[in-house]
Amino acid sequence: MSDPLTMSARKRKHQTYPLSETTKQMYASEKLMNFRWISKILATYSSYTLTSADLASMELDLELAEIGQFTELSYTTLPIEFIFKNLHLLSQTDFPLEGYDALRESVLVSDFAGKVAHLHGYVAFRPRTKQLIVSTSGTRTALQALYDLRTFLHRHPSKRGGVHQGFWKLYKGLRPFILDGLRKGFHEHEDVNELVITGHSMGGALSYLLCLDLLAKTDVIPNKPIKLVVFGAPRPGDEKLAKYWQELVDGYRKRNEKDSFFQEYCVKAYNDGVPALPPLSLGFRNFTRAPFYFVHGKLYHIPPSESEHALFYAEDDGSSPPPVHPKGGHNYYMRSDQEKALVRLDWLDQTLAKTQDWEEPYRKKWLRAVAERTSRISFKS
Repeated sequence: MSDPLTMSARKRKHQTYPLSETTKQMYASEKLMNFRWISKILATYSSYTLTSADLASMELDLELAEIGQFTELSYTTLPIEFIFKNLHLLSQTDFPLEGYDALRESVLVSDFAGKVAHLHGYVAFRPRTKQLIVSTSGTRTALQALYDLRTFLHRHPSKRGGVHQGFWKLYKGLRPFILDGLRKGFHEHEDVNELVITGHSMGGALSYLLCLDLLAKTDVIPNKPIKLVVFGAPRPGDEKLAKYWQELVDGYRKRNEKDSFFQEYCVKAYNDGVPALPPLSLGFRNFTRAPFYFVHGKLYHIPPSESEHALFYAEDDGSSPPPVHPKGGHNYYMRSDQEKALVRLDWLDQTLAKTQDWEEPYRKKWLRAVAERTSRISFKS
């Protein structure tokens, strides 16, 4: 138990930033749930203060940010084939994927919606890094949210613990499509040198369940290095299943005689309450032993002893510029404004209707729509 006086002093030192007019506009335009209120109610602060010694390398920071672009894309309501076909346009200034340069040159392998709640996912090949990437959407509809709320523990088929009942049903509805997509990807792109499994929010929890399958059944896909990258993921199962996960990870690394043959990056963020769900009191636990924490534009390693905490204080020497997303929240990971990208993709879906036609009149129509919608956003102090 930490000293309450020490904790109080540290809270006073926790860096806060004034909101610029641009930042106020950004927060005024929020349409998606950011779960800051959940963070206030359920998330616990660690007594461990993050310092410069805990900072992740810039190389890792940039790598996760690039993978995060694929993570976010799984949320779109636009046909994914249309997006991949038009990436060169959609990533231009004032278009929905402006700045999402990691997506360029990538090739869509498979696009699918699960049998349960039509949860979306896709598989893509990234030629520059020779990565096969499977990305699973987080919660996007009210029906999917109902499965988030099914927080009973269901016996996992391994008989090694309990899994979140709602996540398990959603995963079972997606599993055959994911596996077909992976097989197709490895067949069509023989130069794949790494499998990346990624998801945000509930999609992150399902990414763990997919990894559990692949680590336990090593004959399903070719024996390749696996990289798990999840952002803002809730706890997928209980302590026994978490222990089974860790045994499978250790076994996979040992069989391949390299720790780097399986890499896991579970990233939490400042003011995001989702990693605190479902609560510890219901028996749920995180799987990753040493997660990461993203706060005010910096990525930190979290010590294994603090892995269940969702909030951390970080030393600030005052030399860093003000963060782009000072309030934090569920949709602001790795300096990315997922809120802006997804809302603009929705706008584009509405603007194009069913035409999916990028002739010049529709491009101009889109730019007019952005200008009109942006001008209607009111400022909130």
